[in-house]
Amino acid sequence: MGRTVFVLRSGLSPEAVAEALGRSIDEEHWTLFSMSGYKGDRPILGEVRKNTFRVQKRRYSRNDFAGHFYGCFAPEPGGTRIEGYFDAPRWARYFMRIWLGFAVVVGVPIFVETAVGIGTRSHSSEGGWVGLIVPPTLILCGTVLPRIGRLLGESDRRFILENLRTILAARLEESQS
Repeated sequence: MGRTVFVLRSGLSPEAVAEALGRSIDEEHWTLFSMSGYKGDRPILGEVRKNTFRVQKRRYSRNDFAGHFYGCFAPEPGGTRIEGYFDAPRWARYFMRIWLGFAVVVGVPIFVETAVGIGTRSHSSEGGWVGLIVPPTLILCGTVLPRIGRLLGESDRRFILENLRTILAARLEESQS
């Protein structure tokens, strides 16, 4: 399963694209005195570099798997080509890899030992359910929670693409996998 790449075409120059993006988004500066946790009030948060950018929808709830839009832009005849994709923030992806690795490395031996102990009746049946239920639950949560977060963030994707189309006076030309 590959990631979907979205392509937008704008009549603006690459410099104008960077300037328009910079003017229309809030940079991600944490603050305690905001419902979203970030300074500013624009609906899109992110950062713009020379020819790349990353944006996310300002949320007033927590969903770290909803995804950010990672894009790059380059000149082409008649304007600028903007390409990008949605993905979870890097820290969330790494955290889930560590979570799953820990759950597998620690949980599988506990599960197997508990199952063998119950099968040979060497474990008491009182606490055996913990070793049978908790490790698979940790692995299940590590695989299902990111998918649920992405599903719940689907409206964020549409919102971000529509805002990018408006901000950059662009048309969504194609999407490819």
